[in-house]
Amino acid sequence: MKGFILLFVSLGVWVATARSQTQYTTTYQSYNPADGMMDLTQTILYELPDPATFGPGPYPVFVWIPGTSEPYNDPISNEFISQMILRGFVSASVQYSNAENNQSCNTYPPRAQGIFDATRSTSAVGVLCRLTHTSCSKGITVSGISQGAELAVLSANYSSQVKAVYALSGGDQFDNINNFKLPCMDKANTKIPGNRLTIIDGQSDPYFGGQSNVQNVSGFVCPNGSFQCWSPDGSGAGWYIVQDWQNTNGIAGHCYFMDAAGVYACSGIYDVNWRPPATYDWSLGTNLDWLATFGTHRNFSSTGY
Repeated sequence: MKGFILLFVSLGVWVATARSQTQYTTTYQSYNPADGMMDLTQTILYELPDPATFGPGPYPVFVWIPGTSEPYNDPISNEFISQMILRGFVSASVQYSNAENNQSCNTYPPRAQGIFDATRSTSAVGVLCRLTHTSCSKGITVSGISQGAELAVLSANYSSQVKAVYALSGGDQFDNINNFKLPCMDKANTKIPGNRLTIIDGQSDPYFGGQSNVQNVSGFVCPNGSFQCWSPDGSGAGWYIVQDWQNTNGIAGHCYFMDAAGVYACSGIYDVNWRPPATYDWSLGTNLDWLATFGTHRNFSSTGY
């Protein structure tokens, strides 16, 4: 299968949560595209929740997966880590081989397996689950953006301890790149239950624009023109398409959560309608709160957007 180029590039000023916690690093053996083996040493950055608030542990685990060419220790990675330690999770960001131009269903599954293979002690999950303060039996939650969103959706294929996934800017086809198909992302081919998956894209995302992307990945179908669609069981899982008018600069592109002007732009600062204390159905805090319940409960915004 021919691959494609998908870039997640941070060009501007990012605003991150102030840090007061100690960060730690360890390593794992990731998928190596050079030889097709799980022998590429990569870094895991992680933090522990405050024991004064959450007790001595052990704690459940949160894993963040960066996008294409995005460093594992950049401001948005640290933002997700900071937010999830406030919810009582050992929170980690994983480095992986994310700079290659060739991305397809030939490459996504082994990259996801390298991170989440619960049968291998040297995978990222294998390493994290052996840390003194973690208890993966309490559950693993996952989030990622762009290429990282694709790997997040595939995470439960390799670890049954993954309980919920929050994916940003992902899908199963590239509407604006000759409808390049990604069948491995279709709901029939992923093991995360539909009622434990939330996927949120931007209306003007040049890669994953269109309602079919979020419907095919989540399995939830709503009338044409809908911008949000939620699981009928009340779990709060489902999908959302951020509308252009909801972004401060009027363009909900690939990085709809930034106040950047442009469909490809991942620059500027976090959009005020996304970053806490915003509480809309597409906002960060709302979705991390949902993730922290292992995908069982969402406090819906009174305005719906």
